Parts: sequence; C-alpha cells; structure tokens
Amino acid sequence: MFYFLSKTVSILINTAFMHGLLLAILFGLLIFGRTRRIAIGGLVFVTGASLLITVIPVGTILSHTLESRFEKPDLANIEFAGAVTLSGSLDPSSYLERGEMHVGASADRIFTMMRVANLYPNKPVLFTGGDGSLTDRGFSEAVVLEDWLDDSGLKTPNMFFETKSRNTHENATKSLELVYRDWPELAKKPWVLITSAQHMPRAVGAFRQAGWNVIPYPVDRFTSDDIHLASLNVSGAIKSLGRALREWVGLTAYYWTGRTDEWFPGPKESGTEN
Repeated sequence: MFYFLSKTVSILINTAFMHGLLLAILFGLLIFGRTRRIAIGGLVFVTGASLLITVIPVGTILSHTLESRFEKPDLANIEFAGAVTLSGSLDPSSYLERGEMHVGASADRIFTMMRVANLYPNKPVLFTGGDGSLTDRGFSEAVVLEDWLDDSGLKTPNMFFETKSRNTHENATKSLELVYRDWPELAKKPWVLITSAQHMPRAVGAFRQAGWNVIPYPVDRFTSDDIHLASLNVSGAIKSLGRALREWVGLTAYYWTGRTDEWFPGPKESGTEN
C-alpha cells in the first residue's frame, strides 16, 4: 500500500506535469462562457505563481538545504567495509523502447561507484535498484547496468548487484539481506553510501533505520552556495521545485511511516552510528 501511495503522490507533486495539466484544463474552461471568468483568474494565478518561483528560486533554496546536509568525506582517510550505490541514473524508457542504456542526470552515482570499485578492489561495491514503476515492465536498472559494464569490459570482480528493490526503503533492506548472506562479518561495519546529494538525507535515514552503519558520500550536486534571484528560466524553476518537493515529501512520508527515525537525518559524530 505504501509503495502504491508513494508513487501516486509522486505524480501529484510533479510540478512540471501538474503545471501543464492545469494550464490545459484552464484553457479548456475558456471555451465555455460560464467558466471563462474562472479560467482567466486561474491563468492569471498560474502565470503569477510561475513568475514568483522563478524570480524567488524556491526550488533551489529547498534543494540546497538538502544538498548541503552532508559533506563528502575523504575515503582515503576512512575505514570502511564496502560501498553501496543507489539506482536512479538510467532512463527506463530508452531501454524499453530501443534496448539502449541511457544515463540521465544522476550519472555521477555510476561514475563514483566505478571509481570506488577500482580504487578499492578488495572491498565489495554494491549497486542496488530494480524498477520504480507501479507495473512490471520487465526492467531492472541493476541488471541493465551490470550487462552494460560486463559487455564494455568495465565490470570488476568486486561489483555486485541487487536487482529487485523499487524504492529507497527497499534499497536499504534488500541490500542488507544480500550483505548478511554473502559477507555477514561485514554487516555491522561502516559502508560508504553513494547517492545524489539531494537524495542523501532520505537515503541515510532509511539505511540507518534498516540497520546499516553508513558513511554518506553525496554526489550529483545541482546547486551552489551562491543563490541568485531574478532568473528567467521558468521551466528550470518549475523542475527544480518539483525535485525538491519530491524529497521533502518523501522525507515526511518516511518519517511518518517509521522508515526513518528522523524527519531530517543529518551527520552523526564519529563512532555513534548503529
């Protein structure tokens, strides 16, 4: 039930989709005389709101708060048992339509996983993630990536793939099951957690709650420390707000349903991870 509801809410808070849908509905209402005044008022409101979130970068501010929650550590100075990388980098449509692996905006997750696997060949490096769709499309991001790495000669012996998880909670629980099965002696030791900086707070909360001892390693930062006003990129502002809302709503839902014990997980002092 949680999985179905979470995917439904994700659609409703997709600001780009809802923006287009609302405009289509309002333009449709212009056709009818009795609803024309409502449609005009709605169009004025939507236009004003779009300009407001463009001039005042609400999405960027919300995203920066997420992305700056954790600092990237220097792995050369840290003892860790292995690394786990979250899915979310590949475009399912490209693979399902053309059989091609297309890497999207979160490519740094994959690049970082490959780098860690090569720098630390004696440590297991996991990639976790199947398909986040509500329906079974015959797609698994981990399977596609593993096949591509293998065919390209880039897969290393210390790379392992969890292929069934559908969301961040399942990334944590199913990957931990794999660790207990194959490396039980490493299960309680620190593991490097690799995901996008914006997604890291929710990922850390879910992994801690599942029983992991994680070292957050955020990648894919979209924002900078210098946030400027008066941008004219309306579509970019709408997409930025959508990305940020998805994570903040996700954090709240995970906290309310016990998938994390903190609403906004943050760094812990050395030696305090469970």
